[in-house]
Amino acid sequence: TTGDITVAAITGGSNNLTLSTGNNVANTDISASGAISGVTTLTLSDVGGTATLSADVDVTTLTVGSTVANVAFTGNGSSVTNAVAFANDGTLILGTSGGTQTYGGGLTTSSVGSTVTLNGTLATSNDAVVLGAVTLGSATTIDTNATDTTGDITVAAITGGSNNLTLSTGDNIANTDITASGAISGLGNLILADVGGTATFSANVAAAALTADSTVANITFTGSTNTFSAASTLANDGTLTFGDATGDSFTFNGGLTTSSVAGTVTLNTSISSSDDALTFGAV
Repeated sequence: TTGDITVAAITGGSNNLTLSTGNNVANTDISASGAISGVTTLTLSDVGGTATLSADVDVTTLTVGSTVANVAFTGNGSSVTNAVAFANDGTLILGTSGGTQTYGGGLTTSSVGSTVTLNGTLATSNDAVVLGAVTLGSATTIDTNATDTTGDITVAAITGGSNNLTLSTGDNIANTDITASGAISGLGNLILADVGGTATFSANVAAAALTADSTVANITFTGSTNTFSAASTLANDGTLTFGDATGDSFTFNGGLTTSSVAGTVTLNTSISSSDDALTFGAV
């Protein structure tokens, strides 16, 4: 554990930088406390401990392979020009509470070996975000700023930690979709914003309020057991579907309003509340 790397600010001069301690050598860490700028390709390689990049990191390409254990990429304002596919075999922390990071070519974390924790705003510039299971460390926004159909969001299970989650692709950008295939638990508010395609939630969802305004097109919930603990209002300008089997259940303990949904509202399940109003338009 004596072979750590500690560095402050790095000015890259358009050169590549590789940081390496030792593969599978526990607690051999990298700590970069200062801003990193002007690096063409930043490669993390053979890191047995944790690579912590805590300040603003602006690089063209970031490469993190399976010989890296844990990564904490938390600097506010950080940006990566090209697509990033994290594949480290330990934990991954992205972002900081209230901060913003931009992944100009897209972001993929589905090959990370352990817990992925998200914080703040994670944005792309019309590029896909592909996440495996994630945990929210603070209120989180994922925004692809879509201008065509490439800016989709795909995510597996979400553990909310009572934090709010905002998902956004692009308003009126047709077929820019959100696909959540895993269970969503312990979420604060689930906020859908600027979704030009369809937001699909195909597993169980447990959250506080569910909200979507007229900048969202279509919404589909098909999980078997879904519970919302605060008043939920949906006003999307496309279709709304609850359930895909008669045994599904939706509980809105703060009430539900769908009367402002512009498209067809389809109910395939039981919907209940705990003495709270359920207000529908045409269904």
